[in-house]
Amino acid sequence: MPIAQFDFLIIGQGLAGSILAYELINRGQEVLVLDNDHIGSASNVAAGIINPITGHRLNLSNNFVQLYARAKEFYVSFETKFGTPIFTEIDQVRLIKNPGQADYFSKRLAQHEYQDFLQKNLDSHLFKKCPFGTANINQTAIVDTKLLLKKIKAWLIDHASYQTLRLDYSALAFKESNIQYEHINAKNIIFCEGYQAINNPWLKALPFKLAKGEILTVEQFSDSHPMLSWGNWLTPANNGVSKLGSNYAWQDIQLSASSDVKKKLLESLKSQTHRVANVVKHEVGIRPTTTHRHAFIGHIKALSNAYCFNGFGSKGCLTIPMHADVLCDHLLNSKPLPEELSRWL
Repeated sequence: MPIAQFDFLIIGQGLAGSILAYELINRGQEVLVLDNDHIGSASNVAAGIINPITGHRLNLSNNFVQLYARAKEFYVSFETKFGTPIFTEIDQVRLIKNPGQADYFSKRLAQHEYQDFLQKNLDSHLFKKCPFGTANINQTAIVDTKLLLKKIKAWLIDHASYQTLRLDYSALAFKESNIQYEHINAKNIIFCEGYQAINNPWLKALPFKLAKGEILTVEQFSDSHPMLSWGNWLTPANNGVSKLGSNYAWQDIQLSASSDVKKKLLESLKSQTHRVANVVKHEVGIRPTTTHRHAFIGHIKALSNAYCFNGFGSKGCLTIPMHADVLCDHLLNSKPLPEELSRWL
């Protein structure tokens, strides 16, 4: 078999690898993506929620305005190119759960930087009990990650830029100016493996803090609604189904679904809202979260011509488009990477 020549060999076709490959090809690069068919991929399971306000203290996500502007630009451009809707801005109503959170809510309402994101919601019928009120969370969106991955995979195949393959790390040969793997010769390799980086001999020691998440696809027997958030969340109905989620399991990273988690999610929905649901699908994914809450982006110092693009956790839909720009600018234009992204590599 003749040797195939590429500028970049990308390992993993989750959201990170897909968007990075798409951007590199659009910048004139020859790219090949290798993927093991999304085994355990959080991108292929995720509800795709972009949420500006998170945590008990109702914090605005760092750099949200810039990240959201770039993410929206990317997804809308993608929709135009492929003629497929994947990005939807939605209303979100969040339950204020206790007096402590009510205090934070009052403080946030008085802060200028929160004015575009957070308001009191005066209609309390969406939850069974809401003695501390509810909040409207603006600039919430949902990305159809499954459809995006499917479309990019087909696009990559059309560009002769995709192979389904489980990588054998021991067969990678790092030369002075290229990387060789079977019949593939690439100038650079970029690992975008999500949680499977724990099996990568050059990345497994990174300070990941993996989080197993389980999501239910449910049919609802009630009217339409905004996204509801109360510790768990329920997305708006789309073609009669919604996503109900999610949990964070820090110790268990097995890919088996838990009947206990399913039961707790359904009980939570029933106890907090007026809605009932019938489960259509129960899915599991492992989020590649990190201990320091920054992604791992940059050159792997132990190797020549090898890079990492990983660690986006539950905010990948928001952060990956801008971070892909950052890495592309570094790779193609030698623009320095932020130290907080590259220092662990």
